Amino acid sequence: MTITYDVVEPAVLTGYVREVPGPANYTLNQWLPDETIPDIEAAFDTAIKKNSAAKFRAFDASTPVGNRPGFERSRVALPPVGQRTAVAEEERLKLERARTQGDNSGAMVDAVYNDAEINTGAVLARMELARGDVLTDGRFTLAGENGLTLEADFGVAPSHLPTAVTSWLDHALADPFEEMRGWADLFTDDAGEPPAWALTSRAVIGHMLRNERVRQLAAGNGVTPSMISRAQLNQLLESFELPQLVSYNTLIDVDGIATRPIPADRMVYLPQDPRTLGLTYWGITAEALELIGGTNPQLTFEELPGLVGLVMRDGDPVKTWTKVGAVGMPVIGEPRRLLTARVL
Repeated sequence: MTITYDVVEPAVLTGYVREVPGPANYTLNQWLPDETIPDIEAAFDTAIKKNSAAKFRAFDASTPVGNRPGFERSRVALPPVGQRTAVAEEERLKLERARTQGDNSGAMVDAVYNDAEINTGAVLARMELARGDVLTDGRFTLAGENGLTLEADFGVAPSHLPTAVTSWLDHALADPFEEMRGWADLFTDDAGEPPAWALTSRAVIGHMLRNERVRQLAAGNGVTPSMISRAQLNQLLESFELPQLVSYNTLIDVDGIATRPIPADRMVYLPQDPRTLGLTYWGITAEALELIGGTNPQLTFEELPGLVGLVMRDGDPVKTWTKVGAVGMPVIGEPRRLLTARVL
């Protein structure tokens, strides 16, 4: 299969796919922001020692020598991800062109752009699933996916992956605020700052609104309501200095099955500044490297990282493909700034 330039030039198609917006409900890049790098591996530093306190000294005594914070540098290889589709009704387009002896190249170009948009959406969907995988358990796992098996463990401590003592499905016995306070204290002690956000599902929020202990807190000395509002819940969280809830309910089709990037029974604590947690790295594909060489380079070196769109052709049988590819994965650089609890 070879790259062809006579339908849409790779540089033009690549520029197009990089501008295709993802669905509005793909929001996990707010917490693991996108970062392009000129490499096929991502290097990141993890702090292994907190800043220590200085010491007082007597006058005329020497100033104590301090230690710099320690860091551990890690590298992970970025796996390739992509999708290709055959140009729909290509034979019909070619036959019509031959019959009329006219130029219907516009129809072929439109078909390529349509497929490029579909394939870009598929790549963005897979990366949203990858981010959800990492935020759920602190690991990126592929189990025989298209022949690839790997696990990148970013070192999230077991204490940062707790399970509620009593399922929040039990509105009478569960105490969500007490557990959220304990997790917030743990997060603060380990990360050096309190969590700012709690990412969770509509289902979890619904059970919190109906929880007996939460309703009692909202009522104060008044009559306990059968259910409180989301605004009341937010006010309670703020008054208890707990992270604010962010509802996340995205579903993505995976082989015909509606799949949640983050299971509906989880609550994910996140820092105020997402970049202190980690990043989603996008590197340089093998296809992009093909576009930088030769007498007519399609991309400059600075343009190599990120999505790449190509039209490719093979000859047995003759078929034209639209391909969108990338290399990348989400990475947790500071595992102490992530806590994911199973609450239902």
